[in-house]
Amino acid sequence: MKEWFREWFDSEEYLNVYQHRNEEDAEKILNLILNKTRTANHSYILDAACGAGRHSIFLSSLGYNVVSFDLSKTLLRKAKKDASEKNIKLNLICADIRKIYFKRKFDLILNLFTSFGYFDTDEENFSFPGNIFDSMNFDAVYVFDYLNKEFLLNNLVRESVREISDQQITERRSFKGERIIKEIEINNGGNKNSFFESVHLYDPEFIINQFEKIGFKTGQIFGDYEGHSFEKAISPRLIIFFRK
Repeated sequence: MKEWFREWFDSEEYLNVYQHRNEEDAEKILNLILNKTRTANHSYILDAACGAGRHSIFLSSLGYNVVSFDLSKTLLRKAKKDASEKNIKLNLICADIRKIYFKRKFDLILNLFTSFGYFDTDEENFSFPGNIFDSMNFDAVYVFDYLNKEFLLNNLVRESVREISDQQITERRSFKGERIIKEIEINNGGNKNSFFESVHLYDPEFIINQFEKIGFKTGQIFGDYEGHSFEKAISPRLIIFFRK
């Protein structure tokens, strides 16, 4: 399958389509994580597939030592710019999540907002948890934030249209095999650009099994950013706290 994420995440259009993902959303999930993990100040945190750095900037502002990486240079530039405007220095790395290794030990690993399941094979998709396990301190936590397959299957919005500035953004969603496909059409005054996203739909049980094979212990499981318990039929998210 074409590595769709390279072109899409590196495009300026991506930032326009997802500009509604604001700092308030980021702070909500991070407050849940910090409250449940009791991560000590000045701990080392790894923000994997950090995107435009919303989570990294917030954590850095609280005094945590944050290391962040992403494949998209466009998103990393945005992260650097936003951090600079707040007088925050970020430790940013451009890297492929399948091929990154660290000598440093971390206290908290963040894999947030469905930055998972993009690749063709299970081996690729679960390579990062396997690679990062040895770079985690004893009792460190890996927070896995992903979509809930059953909820999505039962509540899929097939098509939505919205206006942002002078652009009309049409998003069409469908299932193909074990994947959710989103086709994105951006119409800017008759000038159309098209992109797509493709994410593998994993059952919670399979994910837990794969992490436990690596050596993780399964901790708390939440179903949304407010911290409600996970219920397979009704929870929009699957947020699992794995411990080393």
